[in-house]
Amino acid sequence: MQFTFKFPRINKLLPICLAIVTLLLITYLGQQPTVAQLRSNVTVDFGQPATGTISMSGILHGIDTSKPPDSSIKPLQPKLWRAGRLDIYDRVIASGAEFQLVVSDLWGYGSNPNGWPYQNYPAWEAFIRQLAQQNKGKKIIWDVWNEPDWKDPFWNGSREQFFETYKRAYKILREELGPSAMIGGPSLGRYSKEYLAAFLDYCKANKLEVNFLSWHELNDTMILFVDDHVIEAKRNFQQSPSYKELKLQKIYVNEIVGNLAQYQPGEILGYLYNLEYAKADGACRACWESKGPNKVSNCFNNTLSGMVTPNTFEPRAAWWTYKAYADGVNSRVRSWSNNNRLVALASKSNPEGKAQILLGYFDPNFSSATTVTLTLGNLEQLGIQRGQKITLKLEKIPNNQEGAVPKLVTVKEESLSVGSGSLAYVIPNFNVHEGYLLTVSK
Repeated sequence: MQFTFKFPRINKLLPICLAIVTLLLITYLGQQPTVAQLRSNVTVDFGQPATGTISMSGILHGIDTSKPPDSSIKPLQPKLWRAGRLDIYDRVIASGAEFQLVVSDLWGYGSNPNGWPYQNYPAWEAFIRQLAQQNKGKKIIWDVWNEPDWKDPFWNGSREQFFETYKRAYKILREELGPSAMIGGPSLGRYSKEYLAAFLDYCKANKLEVNFLSWHELNDTMILFVDDHVIEAKRNFQQSPSYKELKLQKIYVNEIVGNLAQYQPGEILGYLYNLEYAKADGACRACWESKGPNKVSNCFNNTLSGMVTPNTFEPRAAWWTYKAYADGVNSRVRSWSNNNRLVALASKSNPEGKAQILLGYFDPNFSSATTVTLTLGNLEQLGIQRGQKITLKLEKIPNNQEGAVPKLVTVKEESLSVGSGSLAYVIPNFNVHEGYLLTVSK
């Protein structure tokens, strides 16, 4: 994990408390008090590798068999791909990602001709058996049902009826595919410790395995709690002797980034950072409707869930955010921030052989900018000696929403002499929702 220290929950709630206090002051005094620009401090230690880093680069839907081009996908280095169709299987595997199949997407929801599984269990079982037989030998992660906790539109039955639906699917998948098949769920629409416990208790009582546990994190006001949920689920379920027989191997947060944050670099990095910190086993970027009057679904317009523009496939700020994130995963080093809403993902070497620091700033309660003082430590681990000149290049990842971003614009590039093993670097006027990429080279 990146940070050796993380603020307690009370600090996560501090911005909310401050917002309430500010509102009370406005109400009482009749005007908003002047507040000095926030200051944030980030420290990077290039001498401390962050071991066991797992990439959170992943996508929900977002492609067909040919679009967008591979050149749009490859730089993102996806590790997990969640889809409700099988014709893109070969393309997903070729990208280097694991393929997670949403079985319920193939069955359908509600008023489709199949109805709900609990209305005709024999038909559901026949469907599962045929699906398994047709896809033997493929490396598929079997996600039985999507968001059974959301009545509209994904599940109209009771919780117990969903559990029965899972049981029937699990038994047939295991029978047809053998002991190595990866089967799990419940892919809830939000984290619920109580629901997950009830699901796992049912599976335990019925001698069913849950090889992966999954839910979605889509509330953009709760980014700070995403890591807490993963850590709690690991402790209470994955690591608990009570559930050992379930053979729970992985925890996937298989939809992340809500509608409001879908194009915002700062918020996207907040999700990626917190999930990486908690060591989830994978995540997928969710897809939403586009903005503006002519709304279309970014799930099925081949835009990598909104990361590139429709038809022309030009990169958006979200694409650059994911690219920069993927560039640094394999050489992550430790970093510290005194501001929970200012995240830093530091790396010793990107594909160009340069050290990089990726920063994101998110806050739903305040719109003020912050000044960031970035301390780069143990530069000798980059092969940089005292007195040597290095080049620092700062690029902004703008909060450009749906607009195309052909390339990142350089804010400043300068050569500095290193007087010691560390260096202080200041980024003024770091706005909420934005991201910055600082690269260090000799």
